[in-house]
Amino acid sequence: MHPRDNHNAIKDTILIFIATVFLIGGPIQLANWQILKSKQYHSPIELVKNISLPEGVYALKILAAYGFDINKIRQNKSTVPEIYFATMPRELTRIKNTRIKKELFFSTLLPPILKVNETIREDRKRLKKIILKITISADVTEPEYFWLTKKMVQYKVKIRDIQDFVTRTEDTLDELLIRMNIIPPELALAQAAQESGWGTSRFAQQGNALYGQWTWGNGCGMVPAERAQGKTHRMKCFKYVIEAVESYMINLNTHKAYTALRMERRAFRDDQIIDVIPLVETLTHYSEEGQEYVEKIKNIIRVNKLTDFNVARLENSQ
Repeated sequence: MHPRDNHNAIKDTILIFIATVFLIGGPIQLANWQILKSKQYHSPIELVKNISLPEGVYALKILAAYGFDINKIRQNKSTVPEIYFATMPRELTRIKNTRIKKELFFSTLLPPILKVNETIREDRKRLKKIILKITISADVTEPEYFWLTKKMVQYKVKIRDIQDFVTRTEDTLDELLIRMNIIPPELALAQAAQESGWGTSRFAQQGNALYGQWTWGNGCGMVPAERAQGKTHRMKCFKYVIEAVESYMINLNTHKAYTALRMERRAFRDDQIIDVIPLVETLTHYSEEGQEYVEKIKNIIRVNKLTDFNVARLENSQ
């Protein structure tokens, strides 16, 4: 008896699911509903409690009250308290001591960076379970297929129609798995420092624009003071700091300019610490400065010993 062809088994599983939906009734309405709902993405970070920092409320005091010790975190002697500031602290623009300013900057951004990475890890685990189910021809539930649809929309993995998905199932899910992965904390911290002037730029202070992302559509956007004549882009801004972090990670995980970064990251297993330098080397398209920008990011990581944070974990993480 010949073993079943794995690719055919995957096709059979999906076709059985589609046929079942058809027999139940309303396949076109169901498909349209799923596509519509999948575009209405709701991130788990929306459940995060963001702490407001109005004038006169100091982030340093709040961090101290929660026992936030950046030095112990560096030494892996303490977990990271789940403190999520809604906006970048005003103190960053006033503190003269460089060491204290940097510590506040890292303390502000480390929790949201770890939180977004945590949600990505959980999604990645779920995706791997679904891929395994499809591979062994086990039953995949309708909610699981719906979740897959949502994630393909979120990570911009394009398929033309159901038949296209059936034909390229393995390649499609493999591409989703490549994109759905964490960004090392040291890289996210270094790029935020470079792009936001250590949280002191007008964009960072007024719009939580920490990563220099551009926007052309509707929504929050700030016009750069030095925008060239004829250009229409604006600096993308966010209501909360953690939203800026999530948008940045989605950008690195989906934009074609960062395909090389994703391929470098693919070499590391989920249980391995990602070597950040090969990833940084691929970021020549992130800034008009090209290789000079890459060297700046590498220097920020080296001088500030940001690899200390590559094993940092949230207080309540598993």
